[in-house]
This record gives sequence, C-alpha cells and structure tokens, in this order.
Amino acid sequence: MPLLRKSTTIRNRTINLVLLSFLFRPFPLAQAQTSILGFTPASSARETQIESKFKSIPTPAEERRQHRVFTAEPHVAGSKRNNELADYIAAEWRKQGLDDVIIRRYDVYGTNPKSASLEMIAPTRFQATLREAALNADLDSKNPAISGAWSGMSISGDVTAPVVYVHSGNPEDYDLLRKNGITVKGKIVLVRYSNPYSYRGFKALTAQREGAAAILIYSDPAEDGYKKGNVDPEGPWGPEYHIQRGAITYDFIVPGDPLTPGWASVPGAKRISIEQAESAPKIMALPLSWHDAKPLLENMDGPLAPDDWQGGLPIQYHLGGERVKVHLKIEMDNGPQPYFVVEGRIRGAELPDQWVVLGNHRDAWVFGGVDPRAALLR
Repeated sequence: MPLLRKSTTIRNRTINLVLLSFLFRPFPLAQAQTSILGFTPASSARETQIESKFKSIPTPAEERRQHRVFTAEPHVAGSKRNNELADYIAAEWRKQGLDDVIIRRYDVYGTNPKSASLEMIAPTRFQATLREAALNADLDSKNPAISGAWSGMSISGDVTAPVVYVHSGNPEDYDLLRKNGITVKGKIVLVRYSNPYSYRGFKALTAQREGAAAILIYSDPAEDGYKKGNVDPEGPWGPEYHIQRGAITYDFIVPGDPLTPGWASVPGAKRISIEQAESAPKIMALPLSWHDAKPLLENMDGPLAPDDWQGGLPIQYHLGGERVKVHLKIEMDNGPQPYFVVEGRIRGAELPDQWVVLGNHRDAWVFGGVDPRAALLR
C-alpha cells in the first residue's frame, strides 16, 4: 500500500502503536537469536510471525506499478499533479480498508518559479542554459513539463554585479576573502554544493548576512561528477548539465510554514507578513550546473584560490570580485497556496489510545522517486 505521507510542512499522522511497532526497529535476524530484543520469549515467536507475513506482502511488480504512478509526471508541491496524487492515495487507502481516510487542506506559503536568466556580460558574453540536457537513455528527461533551474524560496529580483568565488559558502570562507581584501557586499557569490557539506539554506543565509546581492550554487565535478566516477546514464554521478534543485528556506531557525510559526496553516489562520518571517530568505538564489558555472570560473580575476578551494574542472580557480560581471534576473511566484494532506488510520484492538505517527511527503522537485519514497507495496 502507498506509504503514509505528508506535505513538506505538515508533520502529524496517526496510526496504532501495536500494529506498526515492528517498523520502528530493525527486522530481527531470527537465525542468530531465539528471541527478539525488546520482546518476551513468549511474544517473540508471534512477532517473528507477523514480520514474516509483512515482508511477504510486497511484490516487485506492484513496486514498479506504484512507483510509476507517483513518478510519471513532475509533481512539485502545490501543483495540479501533486494534488491529484492526494486523491489517488486516499482512494487506495479506502480500498485497503484504512479507517477515517480524509484529505485535509492547509494554506501554506509556497514557492514556484516563473522565469530565470543568467548572462555573463563581461569580460565576454555567455548565456547560461539553466536547464538539464535530455538523455536518450531516459525518455522522462525529455518531458516538457520539467522546469529549468530554480531555488525554492528565492526572492525575485534583477541585478547586475561582479561575481566572487566563495568555495563552499561557509562563514570561514568569507573570512578568507576578507584577508585577501575582497568584499562580497552588493556582489553575486558563486559557491559549491557539498564541500564540505552544508545545507544550501545555510549557504544562502550566510551570503545574505554578508550583504551579497545573490547566490549561485553549482555542482562541481569534484563532489558530484566525473571526478567521482561514471556520470548518468552510465553511472550515479551528476553529468555536465546536472542541476541540484531544492529550497533555501531557513527552517533550521523556525520550522514549518514561514507565515504561521508555531501554529497550523489552516485556511483562515492568522499569518505574519513575509517581512516578519525569520525563516524566509531575503536573497536571490539560483542553482547552476558545472556547464554554466565553468565560463564564470575560468574568466575570474583576483588571487589564485587556495589548493583546497580548487575544484574538479580543468582550470585554475580564482577568487574573482571585479572582472566577471553577470546580469541575473529571477521572477518567482511565492505566496500562500493550498496543499492537501492525506490522513488515514489503522485502529488496533489492544492499545487504541496509543499511537505511532508515520508520515512522508509525496511532492518532488521534478519526478521524485528517491526522497519521498514513492510507494510502500502491498
């Protein structure tokens, strides 16, 4: 059956404790022990029986079918397709006998792209593609509904400014720039994903605090590309036009809907202004492929970047700050929009007042077959 799931901002589900207790610890190695940790000898055999039955229910064919239902089309949060999937889940759960299946509406501050463009105007001209190349080995990659590059929760804006290379975009990286006499105030910063790893929202917040006008976050082949191994479709690593989509929300400061901090985003709820929202970014942001980042990096001036700032591209990385200028324009559609959450219950007989909450999101930046775990099979 499809996995109990949630929207990206709503956390609560209810499901009976007794029925799903085995989902919250590893399956036992029955051949290695006579009883299961946490169970009495008398109940251990019964528990093993239940787990064996549970594991025998899914089939590969059903897994493929359910996976395709959820990943056949892009289904970003709040989109028509994602809402259709809410109806599908509810119908499946009702057929499978779940109790009290209901679709709940929450009006959540959502984010969607309208348009984005990035052009290097000096010292030479280059128009970024801001799109991933289609692959003959993956027919879905040719779907016209796939969006171009965008960062969730970016603000709209139009800026022309020099570009500074800031390595991973963490606070200590800006300290190194200052030691070299380089400021990022009013400029556009170019940073790498995962070197070392930090959440893109933290990179954006750091750039915002430093006074940058915008942040570009690209996938360097040293972390996700040919320097790691074979790229898609021959291997798992990101190809030349790979774009890592995602939100830059500062939800590590205040979780949930930025406009309803601490209370539910139900229709008609009190909402603060976006200017008051601590988790809402105040900076333009855009992800890039290394194809689009390379012309910026290879034309940069300024001091040579330290050895540990050098990346996987066959060029010398400089800190920049003056020579490379770009025109960046981003138009977003940000604001409250309806999100639909499916809730279902399985009531147990022994401990009906005790509950285990199990949830997951079904939305995705594009097709979404990994992060949201598209289906749990029956």
